[in-house]
Amino acid sequence: MTNKEVVLKAINFIESNLKEEIDVFKVSREVCYSLYHFIRLFQSITGFSPKNYIQQRRLTEAVHELRSTDKKIADIAYDFQFGSHESFTRAFRKQFQINPSEIRNGYSLTSMSLVSPITEDYIFQSDKVRNQAPELVELPEKILVGISFFISDDAEITSLSKEWSRFINEAGTIKNKTIPECYYQVQYWSDNQELGGLYFFTGTEVTEATDVNPLFVVKIIPRGKYLRFIHKGLSNKVGYTYNYIYTQFLPETDYKLNKPFNFEFYGEKYQGACNEQSESEIYIPVE
Repeated sequence: MTNKEVVLKAINFIESNLKEEIDVFKVSREVCYSLYHFIRLFQSITGFSPKNYIQQRRLTEAVHELRSTDKKIADIAYDFQFGSHESFTRAFRKQFQINPSEIRNGYSLTSMSLVSPITEDYIFQSDKVRNQAPELVELPEKILVGISFFISDDAEITSLSKEWSRFINEAGTIKNKTIPECYYQVQYWSDNQELGGLYFFTGTEVTEATDVNPLFVVKIIPRGKYLRFIHKGLSNKVGYTYNYIYTQFLPETDYKLNKPFNFEFYGEKYQGACNEQSESEIYIPVE
């Protein structure tokens, strides 16, 4: 087996035993590797230590059970091999900065750092992000004109594409666009977690917002420091890049998220949603 196949086999074993009493040593034996070499191989390919991956996957699945069942929190904790209600709550708070009970009070899952099962596709996309370190940049204020909308957690995956099509059909009427034309997608969230989704904005940059069609709204991206990441490949794979940023890169740094939004920039290197050579930029405001 290749190294990637070894790791994928280990992941399949972990996923099949999230509610069983397994540890990293047991997983390493399953793939016939020494503990020392397995830990380093797993982390080099996935970006997670195997111990952290097991815990974060258990916590993520616990979130889904909290949302979809009426099982007692203590029972869910024991099911996922946490020794007590207290140790589960501590781990939950460390991972998500909220108490488990808040999930049942309508807390939106969209803004949570949930960790999905690692797939071959995920490894491929994460490799492309890890191989190019983000750049800390200082951006000036930017004026955008476009459309704003809300997408719920349970919306169809085509909802965002439909809104983009609606914007593109009307974008020709926007005045004072920068040259070359620059397009943006902003994701922003409310303190009201019961909304259960995210606000989105799709738009173009302008030199000044005058004679704006009532169909559009004006958004200001404030000047400040941003981490710039490059997403390479298909647009529908950008979720893997965001997952890497929020669940792997940022937790290992001292950067603090200081604004309730992030945005994507589509410039001259963006060659379309279905082009493997396409590049877009993701900006995360930090301090």
